[in-house]
Amino acid sequence: MEDLKGVRGDTARPEEVAQALVDRANELGEQERFEEALPFYDEVLQWFSRAGGPVVRFHVARAHLSKSMTLVQLNRSHEAVDACDATIQWFGGDGGPLQSWVAQTLLYKAVALVQLDRHEEAAALYEDVARRLDGTVEPELRVLVAEALLRRAILLRQLEKAEEALAAHDELVQRFGDAEEEELRELVARALVFKASFLGKLDRREEELATFHEVGQRFGSAPEPSLRMEAARALICRAEILLQLQRVDEGLAGFDDVVARFGDASDMPLRERVTNALNTVGFKLLCEAKRLWPEDRERALALLEKARTRIATALERRPGYPMALGNAGYIAFLQGRREEARTLLLEALRSGGEKTRETGLKDSTIHSVPEDEEFRALVRGL
Repeated sequence: MEDLKGVRGDTARPEEVAQALVDRANELGEQERFEEALPFYDEVLQWFSRAGGPVVRFHVARAHLSKSMTLVQLNRSHEAVDACDATIQWFGGDGGPLQSWVAQTLLYKAVALVQLDRHEEAAALYEDVARRLDGTVEPELRVLVAEALLRRAILLRQLEKAEEALAAHDELVQRFGDAEEEELRELVARALVFKASFLGKLDRREEELATFHEVGQRFGSAPEPSLRMEAARALICRAEILLQLQRVDEGLAGFDDVVARFGDASDMPLRERVTNALNTVGFKLLCEAKRLWPEDRERALALLEKARTRIATALERRPGYPMALGNAGYIAFLQGRREEARTLLLEALRSGGEKTRETGLKDSTIHSVPEDEEFRALVRGL
């Protein structure tokens, strides 16, 4: 408030006062002090809404837009809807040069409608934004169209309008699948991942697998870390689904593909994804070895060795990873290296605590073999 005394004085120009008030409110918003921000926006709207100067009107527009967003953040949904309507009216319908701000206000209103469980109205509003901006070439407006299409698709899924939801996902990909802007490419990737997950819920497994594969093909070689992360996530999901469908060789090959594609990644989140993939494939090989243990010991031991190399690579990438240490200990135990198993399991328990113990005991019941009784006694006694 002290900082604003000077610009509220008699000598301050209106544009200076309006800017200072909106800037201060936005600072409070960035600190998530939304209730404190609202009076500043209201003061601008009270004193300057009828001002004629272009600079003042610009700051009034900022106040309108930010107030709408702030009310959404506060979940004051009825007030947010009213504020959005007032904002759009002040902008003058389509908004002219403020077209992107009108579209953004409509998106805020749709969020408020969702908060009020008025999903049909929100879906229609998202469609309205996409229609208003159809054919635009401005990057900022293209992003708003893509966001509107994606949010509409998600809402249609919630409304159990499956085919309309899938069509909305497809429309986004069709419109922006060749876009070069990173933000649009991220939205396309997310739309495909969401579509694949939805297809899985509809039990359309082959389409789900194909869509996850498409994400990997489109974005697996992208220079942007965020897109490569989406590709890795999609390919891991695909591999996990293949294992669930008992298509073990395809699933394991899928995990190996993730490691081959992204094993040299330098950004930490993607490296962790690869490490998790190595641990997962090692564990699946371990389970498959146990399944074969009673009838084909030679084949089982060969799979255990493959599992050991995957887990070892995971631990090289992430030393101290409790789940991988536990798996390494289990494998060593089944391979007859009891002291090494004990050392690895102790380290796993020190790193991961009781949750790691519980996981190890539970995992040992999968395709249980006679040696598992001794293994469980070891785990319980550590």
